[in-house]
Amino acid sequence: MRELGIVAAVIIVMLLLSGVWLTPWESLYYGGIWLTVGGFVVGVPTGFIYHVRLYQVLHRRGQLPKGWFWRPLKYNACLRPEERRSVLSWCYIGGAGFALICLGLLTMTAGVSMALLR
Repeated sequence: MRELGIVAAVIIVMLLLSGVWLTPWESLYYGGIWLTVGGFVVGVPTGFIYHVRLYQVLHRRGQLPKGWFWRPLKYNACLRPEERRSVLSWCYIGGAGFALICLGLLTMTAGVSMALLR
């Protein structure tokens, strides 16, 4: 079953790359800009809210050491099951925003590459 997934992933990547080749570079570039902006609009506020919520929950119990905000994911394991949803949902939405930023930057890079190759 894993092999089928690998074959499907390879086919999907090949289709996406052929679609990138046929797309005008301007569309790729400006689409990438909008994806990146959308990722920042979603990711930055939700990342901030995640940090605030994690601080609120774990500070009450005294489980946050100095400098915790540099690696906050390490402290998700300290959350109780009833606290996980209110904190980690913001983490996942912020992660999706980060993924959008990465996808936008890749799309912009593809647009610039197509402009140089053509």
